[in-house]
Amino acid sequence: MLLPAVQIDTQQLPSAGSEWLASKRRKCHHSTAGPGRHLAEQGHQIFVDELQRFATTVADSRCAAVADRLAAPLRVAVSGRRGVGRGTVARALECAAITVTTSAQADVDVYVIAEVVKPEDRDAIKAAARPVVVVLNKADLIATTEPGVHPHGPTTAARTRCARLSAQTGLPIQPMVGLLAVAALDDLLDDALWTAQPSPAERQRLLDTLDVFGVEQALAAIRRGATSDQVRPGLRRLSCVDEVVQAIESAGAQVHYRRLLDAVAELETLAVSDQRIAEFLSCDDTVIARMATAVDVVEAAGLNVDRCDSAAAYLRRAMGWQRYQRGPVAGLHRACGADIVRGSLRLWSKVGSST
Repeated sequence: MLLPAVQIDTQQLPSAGSEWLASKRRKCHHSTAGPGRHLAEQGHQIFVDELQRFATTVADSRCAAVADRLAAPLRVAVSGRRGVGRGTVARALECAAITVTTSAQADVDVYVIAEVVKPEDRDAIKAAARPVVVVLNKADLIATTEPGVHPHGPTTAARTRCARLSAQTGLPIQPMVGLLAVAALDDLLDDALWTAQPSPAERQRLLDTLDVFGVEQALAAIRRGATSDQVRPGLRRLSCVDEVVQAIESAGAQVHYRRLLDAVAELETLAVSDQRIAEFLSCDDTVIARMATAVDVVEAAGLNVDRCDSAAAYLRRAMGWQRYQRGPVAGLHRACGADIVRGSLRLWSKVGSST
């Protein structure tokens, strides 16, 4: 059963028992990451923060070790055919604070294509054993093959192409201009490139750094009165790198949730001989943080979680997700359903007792 959409709204629920959730959740869930940030405060991060705080309070190195493993960043492997710009995409992601590693160590695969999806692309994507984010690099070149169709620039044309190619891969495809992302993020646009009369060597370096599309966009911004510091964020937006980073975070939601389940299993073992850990696992903050992490997973899969503004709404949500978890769903989503039910019931009891 699919439920109508929502996020948790504890700002309206001061007695829900989680002031930290009221302040953090509105920044992390359904938020838009600005330049220089990605979704670092999703549900799993809320759980990590609480566990780290608990480990520090009780001075327990075992809990601290569990928290450190849980807090490890997503590791991404970048692959694709020769000539599609794998190296440029990898460098751009590293500049955007994504951990790029080898295929053997990765949690998420970023598969890069250019122009079209070839049979070897489909085979590689289908064979992936991990979550995959497909990136259409060199998006700025697509408008040259579709002149006059998309008046708002090559990014719009690329999105149209991505929608068409998605049917061939079975996955959403994110457009990207890797060269612009690297230029904007890796301090390649130094002052020498912005002189009024650049030398032939500087002109060539500018072209190598931004390519024709990037140069045109930068010049257009400067003619509108933008400074060099203002041009960089504009180039970053055109590169679509932040959207790719968000897609990676979304694809990694399952990875984070599996880590959380493993962490909880370790903590439950420790709790047998330590009542403090047992109390941590059952407290309001922990239960609601687990629900937040589960919500990230089901929403990344295209499901919706209903918005609650009353005790009755929390109870309805709990009942709906209880039916969901009892249905024909995979084990991971069954666990998510159980966590959403527990969190919703906890909030229902808090809200109900305050009215």
